[in-house]
Amino acid sequence: MNKLYFRTMKKYINYILILAGVGFVACDDVIEDDITDDVITTIVPENGIEIEGNTVQFRWKGIEGADSYRIQINEGATQRIILDSLVSETVFDYAMTPGDYQWRIRGENFAYHTAYSFPKEFSIVSSEDLSKQTVLLKKPDNELYKNSLAINYSWEGIVTATHYKFRVVKVEGDAETVAFENPNVLDTSITLTDTDVTSGDAKYIWQVSAYNDSSHSDFFGRVLYLDTELPPAPNLIKPTNNQNFTTGQEVTFSWNFSNDTGVIKSGITATLQVASDENFGNIVVTQEVASEEYKQAFTTTGTYYWRVKGLDAAGNEGPFNSSGVFKVN
Repeated sequence: MNKLYFRTMKKYINYILILAGVGFVACDDVIEDDITDDVITTIVPENGIEIEGNTVQFRWKGIEGADSYRIQINEGATQRIILDSLVSETVFDYAMTPGDYQWRIRGENFAYHTAYSFPKEFSIVSSEDLSKQTVLLKKPDNELYKNSLAINYSWEGIVTATHYKFRVVKVEGDAETVAFENPNVLDTSITLTDTDVTSGDAKYIWQVSAYNDSSHSDFFGRVLYLDTELPPAPNLIKPTNNQNFTTGQEVTFSWNFSNDTGVIKSGITATLQVASDENFGNIVVTQEVASEEYKQAFTTTGTYYWRVKGLDAAGNEGPFNSSGVFKVN
């Protein structure tokens, strides 16, 4: 009898026990392979290896039934975990600072996981050759929306780098133009002013390359979207003007921002307000809504007024629309 037979029988027994105890089982629990007794074999880094530079490639042998792998990296001296991440492939590249480390890996699926592999120790030492090294970007985050590029940009330093080239590239279709460049940044951060980049709303990529007297790294970048246009006043859809409701009846409020004509359309969060007076001096509902609909019942009769404004992901706040009106009888 082979391993496949025992695995199949174990999964069948587990299935029967779950049905008997609960009476219902999700499909994922039934079809997942039990990988508990499987062993992950690591390939590189090997135990005791010394790596020059700051970019490490981790590789291991995959196992049947694993949907992903959890890799952990510890500092050698303190055992502090510096990375605990799920990856779907069997190769993982990671940039690290010089020092002593340990790593281990395990396989996982929805229902099971293997034991961790035996920890492997390795060391990273600095190298004068920057050509294969990685500049670790810190902030701002990738795919961020901002209403100004006058922000602080920062990255991790490389020990053997003497300076860095920083640039901001504007992307318009297939065309890329350098909107700002500083070829001699001595620190690991730079703060732009409002006058440094004035190229208008668009997709941008901020990039950093490390340099010394004998070599330089590739550029490493993140995407940044500039959106300076205010969200428009939304179109109100329902309730329709002077629509009547009874006390306790649920009122559906809906609207849309389809009239947004901005070049970059960052996501909009709506602020809904309902008041018992036309001037919104007595606001009875204030609600932030990520979608374009909100429901609420009202227990007090009267005439109500409602309005909506938008705040986009870049931080631009738009105006309220002309208010709608409905009645609760």
